Amino acid sequence: GVDSRDELELDGYPGALSQILTNLVLNALTHAFTPHHPGRLTIAARLLPQDQVELTVADDGLGIPSDILPKIFDPFFTTRRGSGGSGLGLHIVYNLVTGTLRGTITVQSIPGEGTRFTLRFPRVTPTAGANVGKAELV
Repeated sequence: GVDSRDELELDGYPGALSQILTNLVLNALTHAFTPHHPGRLTIAARLLPQDQVELTVADDGLGIPSDILPKIFDPFFTTRRGSGGSGLGLHIVYNLVTGTLRGTITVQSIPGEGTRFTLRFPRVTPTAGANVGKAELV
């Protein structure tokens, strides 16, 4: 499901946001769910103080094992080598969030219960040269 207020408007890079959402959704469909473990994917957006946006993409799927969690943003890291996985999806998400959108991304996951990615970025994207965000595991 999607949860967002109609009046939330962004001024930035819609192509980057589209690619971020596409990669996070495809990642969930590829890794979180199986034919024997279907589930729910939720996308929510809200405006925070200081004109910041919080975007969450959460699933109630298989979750990410704790030994893999620190590596998920690394380039070419994949658990699906040989099955079409390039290991670039979440690396691209990280670079777009922290570079293009000038934000941060965090991930929380409990094996067997699901995964939640939380992105925070300015509603109006600052010009180049502003502070770059960072990824954080929670």
